[in-house]
Amino acid sequence: MNTAVLNFKTIVRWKLSRWRAIAGLDFHVLVTLLFRGWAIVAGAATVFLLPLWLSPTEQGYYFTFASVLALQIFFELGLNQIVMQLVSHEVAHLTETADGRLTGKEAHLGRLSSLARLIRRWYGVAGMLFALIGGIAGALFFSQKGTEPMSVWLGVWVVLVGATAVNLWLSPGLAVMEGCAKVGQVARLRLAQSVLGYAILWAVLLSGAGLWAATAVPVVSAVCTAYWLKSHGDMLQWLSSRAVDLNNQLSWRADVLPLQWRISVSWISGYFIFNLFTPLVFANRGAVEAGQFGMALSVFSAVTTVGMSWVNAKAPNFTMHISRGERSVLNVLFKAVAIRSIVVTTLMSLGAVSMVWFLTSRGMTVMSRISAPEVLAGLAIVAIANSMITAAAVYMRAHREEPMLLVSVVTGLLTAVAAYFGSRIGVLYMVIVYAFITMCVSLPWTTWIFVGYFNRK
Repeated sequence: MNTAVLNFKTIVRWKLSRWRAIAGLDFHVLVTLLFRGWAIVAGAATVFLLPLWLSPTEQGYYFTFASVLALQIFFELGLNQIVMQLVSHEVAHLTETADGRLTGKEAHLGRLSSLARLIRRWYGVAGMLFALIGGIAGALFFSQKGTEPMSVWLGVWVVLVGATAVNLWLSPGLAVMEGCAKVGQVARLRLAQSVLGYAILWAVLLSGAGLWAATAVPVVSAVCTAYWLKSHGDMLQWLSSRAVDLNNQLSWRADVLPLQWRISVSWISGYFIFNLFTPLVFANRGAVEAGQFGMALSVFSAVTTVGMSWVNAKAPNFTMHISRGERSVLNVLFKAVAIRSIVVTTLMSLGAVSMVWFLTSRGMTVMSRISAPEVLAGLAIVAIANSMITAAAVYMRAHREEPMLLVSVVTGLLTAVAAYFGSRIGVLYMVIVYAFITMCVSLPWTTWIFVGYFNRK
């Protein structure tokens, strides 16, 4: 009997290992997927709770807060992406010791140390500027375009801006850890943050505190990140404090600026591509429609986040393979993770549209709080196309280049125009034009550039 049980357990372990290998679920992908899978579950629960505890107008404020807070990209300017790439490029030639330090040539260690000091100064200034400028700009927007009295939303907004500024200040520490191929460890932190944050969010909603629920996730994230970096950030602290030979330090002008200005323009364009819709709907069609569309966008944002887990978890590995000149290994790895990401995004997008259509056809009143199924169908097309665009962009940016600059700028401008005029005419019209721009401009253009990178020798 014991032998039979042991054999059964062995078979189960073998089958699980085989399934994980087929699905590409190593530790980093698995934890990243768990985090993003939880985000789907938590987001779905929140979608059903918000209409029960917030009025349609409050729901509009809730989602518009998130879109306005995304203005932090104008202060971060894509530096986290560059930090992760630069760290991965140097760490590829170093070895980590048992006490969390790195050993190897001083040329690589010196560049990492100078980078650590640079980002501490940069993000300290960026966080303060965002708190001041972003806070004032958001307060002016809601006071002029909103219908609720200031007493309802101002306190919430101040806390949201403060927590977001702290998260911005702390974010480079996580980027350094991800660049050191600790994607799984960072994802585990974010999973814990998300579970605790959403639990508090739901508790605040159930208590009847209204819009204050919006502060739960960013505040918990700031507290947990600060604690985690203090407990696990030995490498970052060590890099920042070690003496560096002036001949072996990274130059912001030579090593960071040429890539950063391109990345920053691309990421700023991304604000117009992904985050401009809800504030414009809020301003032109009111908080109720903004709440419906904001909820629809949040659904597909969660879908895309989960779907891209495979590609994003392996981004530091792409940079390391490129640094070592391992082109064939790079391409095999990319194809495997990109296919999985695109397939999962497609299936989840179709599932989301089908579920909303089914529940709407059954007359569930809660479905009045989300955009119509035809709007969701357009957003599903965008999500699937963007999964292909994002996968290609991650691969190309791993070369420490920004070939997406012109694509991002043109797509951002076209999308901004579509959002501005479409929000005045109707949400469905706006989404149709958005899907057309993504499918007929951004996707083929990105594919054309990507082919040149993929075929490099």
